[in-house]
Amino acid sequence: MSASLRIAIVFACLLLAVYVIRLVLADKLQLRYSLLWLALVVTLLIVSLFPSPICWLSSLFGFVTSANFIFVAGFIFVILILLSLSMTVSRQAIAIKNLTQKIALLEKEVRSR
Repeated sequence: MSASLRIAIVFACLLLAVYVIRLVLADKLQLRYSLLWLALVVTLLIVSLFPSPICWLSSLFGFVTSANFIFVAGFIFVILILLSLSMTVSRQAIAIKNLTQKIALLEKEVRSR
């Protein structure tokens, strides 16, 4: 990995970290989700500064190039994020349904009085 690419990755990671922190401070992103993104930033920083473990892991798992390994790892990461967000949406949908039913029962009770 060339030095210019490493510098670009470090710069992009720092920008992403600042952006995530600003979103948290503006209450546009919950802390639990920001920790996931900040963990990604730290991982990318480590990989960009020390690429040899990624090359070793990619050869260990049988990938021809480390770029393919990084692509697959990123794909798995995105799938895990989507699963987490789907679980959150499902929980919120159930909570909305329950609140709607409670409001309907309260309105019925108010009308009956």
